[in-house]
Amino acid sequence: MLEPALLHQLISINHLNFQITLDGDEEWHNKTRIQANSKPTFDRIWNNLLLFKDIEQPFEVNLRLHVHKHNIESSKRLYKKIKLEFAEDPRFRVYFHKISALGGPNNNNIAKDVLDNAAYSKALAYITENYAKESNRPISELHLDGYICYAAKPNSLMIRANGAIGKCTVALNDPRNDIGKIKEDGTLDISNPKLQRWFMGYADMSEKTLACPLSAMRTNL
Repeated sequence: MLEPALLHQLISINHLNFQITLDGDEEWHNKTRIQANSKPTFDRIWNNLLLFKDIEQPFEVNLRLHVHKHNIESSKRLYKKIKLEFAEDPRFRVYFHKISALGGPNNNNIAKDVLDNAAYSKALAYITENYAKESNRPISELHLDGYICYAAKPNSLMIRANGAIGKCTVALNDPRNDIGKIKEDGTLDISNPKLQRWFMGYADMSEKTLACPLSAMRTNL
């Protein structure tokens, strides 16, 4: 977890961009995001964010709020809370991401909670009502439309603890997300054909594919 001390260290080596995800306010986040010891995580994450405000150095925190059928009211409360605390600090940005069923043993259960595009747009309009009137920051900073997933970006890689290299921080057990490894000498061994699959959205600028390249990817390798 990103704590203030670690943030200071990363800033000192010019690592300035961070993404922190939340599954709603305390009520919903603590249902889905718990520690290995079953303790909740929302308060710890939120308190860290408040402490980050006191750091004077430049950095950027992207707060990604996950939305599904059951946490719309929770997301609305969280969004209001974020506006109150961070709207005047341009280092903090917000965007939304609807959950997706990406495979795995719980895929069918997750699929039941996924919003279709019309319902998702309606939910975002409800969650963010009057934002443009109340804030000095432009509505485009919310990333409501035209969102490009980090996994679709050519300069973004995920490095796992065992040295494996992937693109997506969600589908950790999906073989399509295994594109290479860091060798013992520190060099990267990456399969270009597997890597290129993550960039297919740029061929036709498909918003759906750019927003989630894995969702448009064939299951066969």
